[in-house]
Amino acid sequence: MLAAENGSPVQQIHLSVSGLEIRCLIAGGSGPPVLLLHGAGLDEAGLSLGSAMIALADRCQVFAPDFPGFGDSDPMPAGWGFAECSAFLGPLLDALGLRRASLAGLSMGGGIALGFALQTPGRVEKLVLIDSACLDGAIPGGRLTWFFVHLPGLNLMGSWFFKSSRHFVRWALLRHMRHRPDLVTPKLIDDLVHLARKHPAGGAVLEWQRHEITWNGLRTNYVNRLPEITIPTLIVHGEDDQLLPAAIAKRAHRLIRNSRLEIIPDCGHLAPLEQPEAVNRALREFLQPIS
Repeated sequence: MLAAENGSPVQQIHLSVSGLEIRCLIAGGSGPPVLLLHGAGLDEAGLSLGSAMIALADRCQVFAPDFPGFGDSDPMPAGWGFAECSAFLGPLLDALGLRRASLAGLSMGGGIALGFALQTPGRVEKLVLIDSACLDGAIPGGRLTWFFVHLPGLNLMGSWFFKSSRHFVRWALLRHMRHRPDLVTPKLIDDLVHLARKHPAGGAVLEWQRHEITWNGLRTNYVNRLPEITIPTLIVHGEDDQLLPAAIAKRAHRLIRNSRLEIIPDCGHLAPLEQPEAVNRALREFLQPIS
């Protein structure tokens, strides 16, 4: 079980949100509420942002849900895209008894948080975008990503390798975490193999990816709406992010007036996993009240 720095364990609850059962991790007993939103692919609450959850829990109430289609939550409803995922945050906050909260999202989670901040800015205290999606219209990883998402054979083959080969999972992690191979631990590999085996290839999450990733680029791109954001915003991005280049984070910083920018050196797309110390420091300075 994860344990926060104050020694208290991370609790797990299940909520009914808009007719879906959602698993949510909770840590910290007092302080301002923070919602951590995980990324796409093989991710869930407490995995990529588990270290951040523990680091924030001593002075914040931290909530980390599994989005529909991920972890132990119900499957994602058919026809969802980024807009529907963002709209889901309103009922989720209601179910948690939160009128307002700070949002911190990684990659997909960043795009979802950004969309909610544009939809309902009055419910967002602070916004953190970590290697965030939806800051640009280019396909993350280029056209190879389109082929992987839209060609069933490639998708099934990739899923099979993640389920069947720990060596393949280790190789894939090292590609994204080449600056910190020491953090590609047997436990992390085991966690990803477990997730791959728990969630079959295809389904509504794949439909969501196919809807959002078009041949000409991402369907959801908020770059032209970034000047609308007045919420205090922290943008954290790996300097060597090959999926979403750091240039898009720098542009977002210029467009969001009340924003800070943290470019993490020696870091790719999985900043919270590859450079947890730097990411956690930035999050604590931005989100935790001074006592």
